[in-house]
Amino acid sequence: MRRIAFASIKGGVGKTTLAVHVAAALADAGRKTLLMDLDPQGHASLMAGIESGPNDECVIDAFGTHPKKKIDQILQKSPRENLWVAPANHRMVEMERDLYRWGHRLQAIPRALKHLNLPFDALIIDTAPHLNAYTEAALAVGDVMVVPVPAMAHALQGFDEIHAAWREATDETGESMIAVVNLWDRRTSATNSAMEDAFRQAKVPLARNRIPRAEVLNQAGLAFELVFDFAPSSEVTLALRNLSAELWRLAAPK
Repeated sequence: MRRIAFASIKGGVGKTTLAVHVAAALADAGRKTLLMDLDPQGHASLMAGIESGPNDECVIDAFGTHPKKKIDQILQKSPRENLWVAPANHRMVEMERDLYRWGHRLQAIPRALKHLNLPFDALIIDTAPHLNAYTEAALAVGDVMVVPVPAMAHALQGFDEIHAAWREATDETGESMIAVVNLWDRRTSATNSAMEDAFRQAKVPLARNRIPRAEVLNQAGLAFELVFDFAPSSEVTLALRNLSAELWRLAAPK
């Protein structure tokens, strides 16, 4: 199972939107995909068609030394074919302290996945827009760690922190972390050039596929739809599908 995790400590960069659309694109391509929502706000779950109430079972119930449930038992089938969701809800905020006390938060996801009996091809992980126990757990397991970066001023704010946390969690040097340029606007050439120069200096690769700024993406969200269904022929739809294919290749076993 290929594992692709999305993380950022800067809000508003489109992390959840990218994560859910990559999961949906892989599912549309016929790959059985598990979307794991590690943000207590549960926005990824909701975008995928799953609404989790405060007292409902959620992904945290499958974590810890004595989990309440096996992960198979908390999965919910998305309305989208080939897509399942390990949902999040606000109960995860209080239970995060238990994960820290457990002391093995970096192993939380692999230990939960040991009890996964369904044959998934891909695991997509969304995280909260800050460093917490759940984000650190995701940093430790991704075959590819994706950091969305908006094409705008101060885009790299917080990038050094997430990069350092990833290296500490994995003892890696940067080969499997990749930045995805989001909200790309061809007209802002000076900003684009400055951002790319900064990434060359940071020695973190940029994904080949950039995601354009697109009002149709906002309109799809307002309609509680993914842009694949709302505007299947749009430029941003093509870019998101191409990004999912690129990340799928990058996550292949070396």
